[in-house]
Amino acid sequence: MSGSRPARYPERFEIHRLEALGENPYLTDDDARRRYDDGKGLSVVAASTPPTWFLDVSVSRHRFSVTFYAPTKTPMRRIGWEETGGRLLRRNAVDLFYPEGDPGRRVPFSRLLRVEHRWYADGVVHIERSSPIDEDLVTEISAPQELRWLDVPAFGDWGPLISASAPPELTRFDLDAIDGAEAYARAEIATGDPASEQDGWILPASDATVLDAVTALTRFEPVPSAVPVIEREAARIVPVMLQGTAPGASGRDAAEERRRVDDRAAGLAGAFEYAAGRPIDLPLDGRGDGPVAAYAAALRAADVRDARWWVLNETGLVLVHSGDPEAGDMALAVHLVPARWVSGRSETTSGRAPADLQWSRADIEPWTA
Repeated sequence: MSGSRPARYPERFEIHRLEALGENPYLTDDDARRRYDDGKGLSVVAASTPPTWFLDVSVSRHRFSVTFYAPTKTPMRRIGWEETGGRLLRRNAVDLFYPEGDPGRRVPFSRLLRVEHRWYADGVVHIERSSPIDEDLVTEISAPQELRWLDVPAFGDWGPLISASAPPELTRFDLDAIDGAEAYARAEIATGDPASEQDGWILPASDATVLDAVTALTRFEPVPSAVPVIEREAARIVPVMLQGTAPGASGRDAAEERRRVDDRAAGLAGAFEYAAGRPIDLPLDGRGDGPVAAYAAALRAADVRDARWWVLNETGLVLVHSGDPEAGDMALAVHLVPARWVSGRSETTSGRAPADLQWSRADIEPWTA
């Protein structure tokens, strides 16, 4: 088949050792084809030992994810595609860099430099270089879209997808990886124009840095300089994103605007879950005189549409999504509040929820000037 690549179809695949499992570890091509045509999940690996790439196909969810490996089995890139309007749109990628040298295996992201991309159908690209040793580099650009789209592959015709996903040739190991990650991120940013909207804003910090900042706040320690903190009586607000302009004026797509906020919220929720467990939804329709109801009333007054909470170091940590993408006033923030405002536990300290929990670009000017 045109553009095809030698591939095998493991029944089960051990992702850390890059090995197929079982007495009959691989499906026949006919069995794999039937699974693909029936919309079932399918694993595809390069026909090499060890495999240089692994493709995870979720036909029912219209997603294709490719991970590339060094010959030592160290992951180098993970990239995801999603069917949109009958074609595949490149949605996200994480390129990994190892300043401590090639570990020959997976290691925690907290020890790595990462360059992440998130692509959107309206032309916006979110680019982020995060590092355990330097301040983050986070920006959004508007860039050409031609290379972001592919036809949905027929079974076995994996070549175009693998080629379009392949990692660039970069220095990824040892100390030179620090400069390699920085140069790659800067070069990617230079491929487009700044995508900032009037009165719009994004926090120039990775999810890990936001977690570090809110953890420091719960311990009354200094926070990273890039992270603003708005004081509102007993509440503290860490702004994360502000839409700023309605799509009709900006030329962006409202659905993609919502997706940008949802993507950032999902990343933060993952970081917070790692530190404090699974989130709990705050009942925004709560009524009454208790602290949870009073905080919910203050959130409703700020047009909050969704709020999930954790408790970290006896402090309520609340991921707050407000506004409407069509109106151009979506915002994402993290609230740090007395734990009783979310848990209702009487033994924790309280204080009244402030009447005004809204914030604007003017509130963060001291950090952006």
